[in-house]
Order: sequence, then C-alpha cells, then structure tokens
Amino acid sequence: MKKKFLIAFFVLLACFGLSALTPAFPAVQFLVADDDEDEDEEESSSNEETAEDETFESSRNSEDEEEIEEKSEPEEDPFAKSGSKPKKKKDDFATEESDSEEDDFVVEKREKGVVHHHKEPDLGKVVVSTYLYTEASVRSKKLFELYKNDDLVILEEVNDFYKVEFLGKSGWVPRNDVILEKWYTYRISLELSGGIAGGAGDFKGIDIFGNYTLKLNVSIIQDFIVGIEGRMLSFDRDNLYYGGGLMLRYYIHGLRTKKTRSAVSASAGFLGGIERIEDNTQQNNSLYRFFGGPYASVSLDYFFRVWEYIAIGIGGDFNYLKVYGSFRGMDKTEQLFQGGGHLTLMFNVMR
Repeated sequence: MKKKFLIAFFVLLACFGLSALTPAFPAVQFLVADDDEDEDEEESSSNEETAEDETFESSRNSEDEEEIEEKSEPEEDPFAKSGSKPKKKKDDFATEESDSEEDDFVVEKREKGVVHHHKEPDLGKVVVSTYLYTEASVRSKKLFELYKNDDLVILEEVNDFYKVEFLGKSGWVPRNDVILEKWYTYRISLELSGGIAGGAGDFKGIDIFGNYTLKLNVSIIQDFIVGIEGRMLSFDRDNLYYGGGLMLRYYIHGLRTKKTRSAVSASAGFLGGIERIEDNTQQNNSLYRFFGGPYASVSLDYFFRVWEYIAIGIGGDFNYLKVYGSFRGMDKTEQLFQGGGHLTLMFNVMR
C-alpha cells in the first residue's frame, strides 16, 4: 500500500509538474511571434518610406516640369495695353550718366556753371639769398637755396609767405625776400618807337628815312589791343610827313614766356606834308608843295619786360604810302614802299 501510495504521489507530482511546465511553450511562441511581427513592421515602414520618397521625387519632377513649361511660355507685358514702356531694372554696377552734383569719383568739387578763365601768374624776383621751404614756415624742410635775382612764379600768398614754383617744384618763400614783377596786358599803355628804313617808289633820291610813332593802346580783351597812333616820316632834312591812324594788335599766344611777349600789329591812317622841290626860276631855287594820302603798315614786335610798368621792344615793319598833290596846276600822285626796323619803349599806365 505504501509503495502504491508513493507511486501515485510521484505520478501526481509529475503530472502537476508537467501541467506547470506547459504554459511556458505558448509564451515562447508569443515572443517569437512578436519578433516576427516587429520585423514585418520594420519592413513595411521601410517600404512605406521608400514609397513616400518616390512620391516626393515624382512630385518634385512634376513641379520642375511645370516651372520649365511656365518659363518657356512668354510673359505677358503689362505695359503693352497701356502703351507705356516698362521701366528698366536698376543695375548697381552700371555707371549712370546724369547731371547730379554728387559724384563719388570726383575728388574735389567746383562751383557749378562757373567757367574757368586763364589768369597769368605773378612773377617774383629774389632780392636776398634765401631758401625754398616745404611749408609756410622757416622751420620746415628746405628744398632749394635761392640766390639773388632768381625768378619765381608766384602761385599763392598766405600770411608772410609766398607759395612759388621754382625748377619744376612748388614751395614756400618768405614774402620779404621776394619782390613782385607782374606782366599783364594792361588796359592802357603808351608806346614810343623810332627806326630807319629804306624805301622805293616815286620818291626820287631817297634811300633812308626815319619812321617815328607814338601810340596810345587800350585793351579790349585779353590778347587784343586797339590803339590810336601818331606817325611821322622824315625823308630828309626838308621833307616831313605826319599824320595818324588806328592800330590793331594781337599778342601771339604761343610765342610768349613769363617775361616776354610777341605781337603782330596792323595800322592804317592818313599822312600829309610839304615837299621841297628845286626850281631854278626862283631866287632861292626851291619851291614847296603839299602832298597827303593814306598809309598802311604791318609790324612784328618782340617785347621784353624790364620792370612791372616798362617793357622794351624790337621789331620790323613794312609800310606803304600813297600821296596826292598839285604843283603849278598839275595833279600828281606818288607812292612809296618802305621796309625797316624800329625800337619801342612801352609804358604801362593802368591795369
């Protein structure tokens, strides 16, 4: 009985153990199933992402195709109907041609509408030995040593210094060491000239005679002068013609320096005088008759300034004279061609 009981007990215990062990198999199966389901879900999610990417790419391609089609189609011109022209787009790199006063590329501004006219600079002469300084101070650096009678071009005056140009460089020099020498085309000037010349024509026996003029000149513009002249021609001791006329002078722009001027002049007027004629029928063996007529003259002069108000000139001239007269009831005409040289002394009266 005991053996049977023990066998039954162990059989029950084994059955109970087997019953206890049986639930473990479904749990393992459930875990395995869960793993399979996770793998399926990952595969499905990856497939879904691939599908979404393909859909996005296809949508982008379709949008790009639509944009290309829109660009290929011509845009409507909103100004075509109204008849007005479209405004041009502003180009930041393009240079606009405008009359605006502000220009970033101009270093210095100048007064708008004011035309610059050339003004001849003043000239200076060094009166005592000094120096050319880099600045308007005797303590600044020295550029050159200046000697007495050196010529300077005066550019500017500031306090007690002149800014000058010397040997192609600009600098400053004390004002007390320089005296100004100016050359201007003065508004009023006087000229006295005299010379000799040879002539040919109807005046017989005359080879050399004197030519003298006195001119009063008035400047009308910078290089043009109008003058009134008095002129005398002396053929010999007994024959003298005198008269006057008008003169027009031009100072040649390309033939001048700081101290010199070249000028071409033309004048015309009237001369008259008494001519001595030999007559054997008279006791004194001479008669006098009056002649008069027009003259014309052309001259080329070269003037050198010796002082601010005085200049000396040398030049050559050519004159033509034609006179009319009567002698013992007979009309007579004589003409003369004259060429020679002269010296001139010019006095500048007023600027």
